Amino acid sequence: MLPIHVINLARRPDRLVRIGAELDGLGLPWQRVEAIDSAESDPATLARAFGAGPLARMFPATLGDMACSLTHQCLWGEIAGGEAEAAIVLEDDARLAAGFAALAACDLAGLMERNGMGALKLEFWPGPQRSRRFPLGEALGPVESGTGLFRMRSSFLGTCGYVVTREAAERLLTRYPRLGVPVDHFLFGAEAGRGYRLLRPGFLNPAPVLHDVETFGSDIGAEREAGMNGPRGWRRRLRDHRHRKRQEAELGRGKSVRVEMHFAG
Repeated sequence: MLPIHVINLARRPDRLVRIGAELDGLGLPWQRVEAIDSAESDPATLARAFGAGPLARMFPATLGDMACSLTHQCLWGEIAGGEAEAAIVLEDDARLAAGFAALAACDLAGLMERNGMGALKLEFWPGPQRSRRFPLGEALGPVESGTGLFRMRSSFLGTCGYVVTREAAERLLTRYPRLGVPVDHFLFGAEAGRGYRLLRPGFLNPAPVLHDVETFGSDIGAEREAGMNGPRGWRRRLRDHRHRKRQEAELGRGKSVRVEMHFAG
């Protein structure tokens, strides 16, 4: 059984109680990870730790993004220094399918190693973004109880639930000591092309984790809405255009398919 880490802000004990009860009900051991709180942190300190670079304008980050991203990065350090081959990372607004326990008991680390994956995305997000509901994937076969494994062939953002291997966590920290882009773009963003290139990530469908923003909202969503919804610059538009063309070519060759995501619950 892989270790399960639950990221939680100290000011949101309600979320921890809820997801803790779900995990306990499934008979799964877990441990809480203290999330860095942007409301309690010095902005300059966050910005220095997060880093800035050529991608910063194309993939801007709010202080909340920085705090969230640095929390995940700190956790990767713990995973890299641990004994387990891989670990499951959950954010506290995750809801778990009944089959999550059976999946967690599978040899996920071995599955990922056989398919050359450093990260495996577990979540479904029910919001309006088509890229999250219909990502491109290369079908690799069944995993457990009708769940399919796919190689990620397009950006598929969100970090509410994923598995990362110990080796991949170490490589991420060595190659990118500063993230420079929000963590979901870093891990699962083809356009940003940072951790995505190293990890060759996969995803599962139906997904065993629901990112339940409809119930819990987002701690950083309002901040993004307030200051970061302006038009994308020409460099980002050009980058996105090139990736769309590549994806259209892959679809045309049958290299990937558009996957309609579902929650296993």
